[in-house]
Amino acid sequence: MGEAVAIIGLVASVGTSLISANQQARAGKQSLREAELSAQTEELAATQREGDRKERLAKAMATANAQAGAAGIAAFEGSPLTILQESIRNEETATERDRFNARISALTTRARGESALSTARVGAATTLAKGLATGAQLIPEN
Repeated sequence: MGEAVAIIGLVASVGTSLISANQQARAGKQSLREAELSAQTEELAATQREGDRKERLAKAMATANAQAGAAGIAAFEGSPLTILQESIRNEETATERDRFNARISALTTRARGESALSTARVGAATTLAKGLATGAQLIPEN
């Protein structure tokens, strides 16, 4: 009878450990998926910001052209051209900086997801090992 109780205890211990380990592994995978989604969202947001900057620049160029034309000045020559070129350079610099920051942020977020997955796997393995050790203690020695 004692041996049957020990076997039931072993099965219960191992079963509980398997369930817990599975939950830990699933949580790690979910963290990885969430990190990837967050990284993709950051990259898309950077693309949207770039589009917004280009749109603002195009509007500014059209406004400058209209104002210069109304004043009888050629908009894309001399000082107006210099100002326009500087505006374009500033927007290009801002875009490159934003792309770089978005890439770094996405890489960091993905690394956090990978770390969470790795941590969950180690936790799952530890849980299984503890469950087996606990179950082994329940087996009577003959």
